Amino acid sequence: MDDDLMFQYLLQMGAMQPEQQDLRRKQSMIDALRGNSMNAPQGQMVGKHYVPPSLTQYAAQLGQGYMAGQGQNAQDAAFKQMNTQQGDALRALQDQLRRKRYPPGSIVSSYSDPEYGITIQ
Repeated sequence: MDDDLMFQYLLQMGAMQPEQQDLRRKQSMIDALRGNSMNAPQGQMVGKHYVPPSLTQYAAQLGQGYMAGQGQNAQDAAFKQMNTQQGDALRALQDQLRRKRYPPGSIVSSYSDPEYGITIQ
């Protein structure tokens, strides 16, 4: 494999590292928000009297669940975009290697790849 092409590919992957770290950080925040929304509000004892949770606590819990869901949808879209970028970079590397191995205009009478057991004539 050509070292220059591999270096370019690794450079592209390295440029995505800050974005990957940011996505992991956001995912952990979404997980924490989702975890908070799963805990039911609890009443408290004030002196000898029980004070039940208020409706606003339940509404806040629903809001947290909703925001966690919206954040997860955005995260899924961002992960999909990043995976597409990585796939495009890998396909570009494969195309460059193919063009280098078999330059345009060269005639290949047969191709054999013993690793995968492929033979084309």
